Amino acid sequence: MNWKLLPLQDVVETFIDYRGKTPKKTETGIPLITAKIIKNGTILDPTEYISPDDYDEWMRRGIPQYGDIVITTEAPLGEVAQLKIKDRFALAQRVITIRGKINILDNTFLKYALWFEPVQGELSGRASGTTVQGIKSSELKKVKIPVPPYPVQRKIGDLLGSLDEKIELNRHMNETLEQMAMTLYKHWLVDFGPFQDGEFEESELGMIPKGWEVKSIGYVSENYNSKRIPLSSVKRQEMKGKYPYYGAAGIVDHVDSFLFSGKYLLVGEDGSVKKEDGTPYLQYIEGDFWVNNHAHILQGKNEVSTEWLKLFLKGRDISQYVTGAVQPKISKTNLNSIPFIYPKEAVRLVFNEKIDDIFGKIRINKKETSTLELIRNYLLPRLLSGDIEVQAAEEQIQEVLSHG
Repeated sequence: MNWKLLPLQDVVETFIDYRGKTPKKTETGIPLITAKIIKNGTILDPTEYISPDDYDEWMRRGIPQYGDIVITTEAPLGEVAQLKIKDRFALAQRVITIRGKINILDNTFLKYALWFEPVQGELSGRASGTTVQGIKSSELKKVKIPVPPYPVQRKIGDLLGSLDEKIELNRHMNETLEQMAMTLYKHWLVDFGPFQDGEFEESELGMIPKGWEVKSIGYVSENYNSKRIPLSSVKRQEMKGKYPYYGAAGIVDHVDSFLFSGKYLLVGEDGSVKKEDGTPYLQYIEGDFWVNNHAHILQGKNEVSTEWLKLFLKGRDISQYVTGAVQPKISKTNLNSIPFIYPKEAVRLVFNEKIDDIFGKIRINKKETSTLELIRNYLLPRLLSGDIEVQAAEEQIQEVLSHG
C-alpha cells in the first residue's frame, strides 16, 4: 500500500512553539519539560521547574493537551514523545507541541510517523546550523508524513502504543525496584536498623556495629581503566553496529564490537559532573559494550557485588572527591580513597542475596523490554509504509511473545 504523503501543515491543527524564550527556573514548582528529558519516545522525570506565579505569563503561546505530541527542534533534533501528563506542566524552549486535526490525523499515529526513518531523514535535511543542527517551525510544517485512512491510523497507533505502554510500565517497575534496593541499603548499611540491638564501636566514619570495618572503594572494587580504548567519531562511524559505546554520562554511539562483557559500574571521570549536586554520573551496565576514557569502569570484589557498589555510590555525596574548577574531575586515586563501611562476612552474604533478588527482577523486566523494543522497531517501518497490515502485525507479536 502507498499511503498519501502530506506536509504537517495540511494535517496538523496546532503548533505551539516556545523557542526564543528562557523561563526563570526555580527549585520547586511546576515541572518544566525540556528537550533533554525527551528521549527514546518517553518524557523522563523533570528536574527543572518554574514558579506557579509565572505559569500564565510563560504559557501564553498556548496550553498543550493530554495526548499532544512534543518534538525537540535542536540539541537534540527529532526526539519525539506523547504527553501523558494530567497535572500542570510547562514547556521549555527547543520543544514544539503538535496536535493533529480531528478525524484527520491521530496523535498517537503522529508520534510514530515522526519516528519513521524517512521522516527523520527529512527533518535532518531541513535543519540548519553549523555547530548545532536545528529546524525552524516554518520548515517543520513542510515535513511530509505518510497519512493512511484515519481508522488505519488508529489501529497502528493502538498497536505500537500498546508495546510502548508495556515498555513504560517496565521502566516504572524498575524505578520502583531500584528505590526498594536503595531503601534496603540505607536501612541495613547506613542506619544499621537490623543491628541496633548489638554492640557498636567508634570508627573514622562514626559509630558502626562491632566487628565491622572501614575499608575503601579501592578495596571493594576492581578498576579496569587500563583496558579502556577511546574511539574517534570517524572511527565510530566506520565501526557502526549494535553495541553501545559509553561516555561519561551515557551512550554516545553504537559500534560493531565490544571491549567488556558482564556487569560493570561506570563512574563519570570528567566532563560529566552534575550541576545539581556536584557528583559524577553513575551507569550500571549488564551486557556487551565499549567505553571511552571519560568514565571509570568498576566491578565489585571481596564479597561486595557491583550492585552493592552502585547503591553505595548513589547513596553517598562524593562531591568532595571531585577536583578542578574549570573541568571538574574525579581521579582514580580519589575514587579509590572513598571510605566504605565493610560489614562482617555473614552480613555481606545475606545483603548481597537480598539485593541480587531485587536486581534479578530488574533484569527480567529489562530483557522483556528489549524484546518489546525489537518488535516495535521491526514493525514500525513496515506498518508506516503499508508493507504489513495491522492484523498480521498483531499475529507476529503474539508469536514472538508466546516463545518468550
